[in-house]
Parts: sequence; C-alpha cells; structure tokens
Amino acid sequence: MRILEKTDTKLVLYDDQRDKKIGLIAASVVLAGAALVMAWEGFWEPLVFVAVVIGAFYVYWRRSRMTSTFTLDRATDSVDLVVSDRTGKKDWHWALGDIETAQISTVGAHGTDTGTGRPNLILKDGTRVPMRPYHAAGGQNWHAVAAVKLFLGQDLDDAPVGWITPTQFDELFAEELKRHYNK
Repeated sequence: MRILEKTDTKLVLYDDQRDKKIGLIAASVVLAGAALVMAWEGFWEPLVFVAVVIGAFYVYWRRSRMTSTFTLDRATDSVDLVVSDRTGKKDWHWALGDIETAQISTVGAHGTDTGTGRPNLILKDGTRVPMRPYHAAGGQNWHAVAAVKLFLGQDLDDAPVGWITPTQFDELFAEELKRHYNK
C-alpha cells in the first residue's frame, strides 16, 4: 500500500496489489528461463507445460486483480474505502469522529487466527472495520496502522513498520514522529 496524498487534513492510502504482480512476473521469468535451458539441451516438452502455467498465472492475475483506496479526511469528517475488483466497485463511508484507533487483526471470517494480518479500524462502539478487503502475509499491514494512528494523533505503541517503504514513511510522518517521541 502506498500513500497517495498526505496533508494535515487528509491521508490517502492506495493499494493495487503490485507485490502480487511482481511475484507472478518473477515466477514466470524463472519458469521460462528454466524451460528455455531445457529446450537448449534438447528437452522440449517442458516448454508446453511452462506456457500453460504462465497462461494460468496471467488468468489468475486478471481475475484476482483489485485496487483499494482508503481516505481519511478531517475537513469533511469522513473515512472512505473504495474497492474495485472483478465484481465492480464498492464504497464504504464512516465519520472520522467515529474512529477510535487502528489495529492489526489476524482473526479470520470464522473467528480463528489465520496467521495473516489485516489492518482494522476500531470504531468507538467497538466495531472492527477492515481497512482492506483481504488478509496479507507478513508485515505489510503495519505501516497502514501506523499511518492512521499518527494521523489521528495517537502513539505507535503497537505498530511496527513494513507496509509503506521506510523512506516514504519517514518523509511523510517526520513531524508526527518528532511530536510523539520528543515529549
């Protein structure tokens, strides 16, 4: 997820699943390279198999492609999540004043720990609202939580880094970090 816009009154986070695309392209290149080496050595059969697998990667990418835009805006007292995928565009809206904090959740749809995280907004009534429509492995959700907490003026007691690049995070949140840790 990347920060598209960050001002004193607005924070916009955008995710186009670029990491998935890069992974599929890298796997395709490795498979194609291995198949070409085998063909060079006279073993042509893997070329057909690899072509089918690369085609399946492409179909998977096209069918699972998704973008999400998460916007917090003080000027309009709003929080908006817009998700576009193969089923269309979906919009969610909350008042910024209804947001308590942000937190990582690893709880799946059936109430069990999935081991993969998803950033959630915690509303003042205790409701958990996912900030993105899917879980993701690793620490790529932590920066979104940190960005929201800093935007809301909260300390980063439980938000390690890893989702937004450290350089971008340090540049965009330098003032908030100074204010919170130079008390």
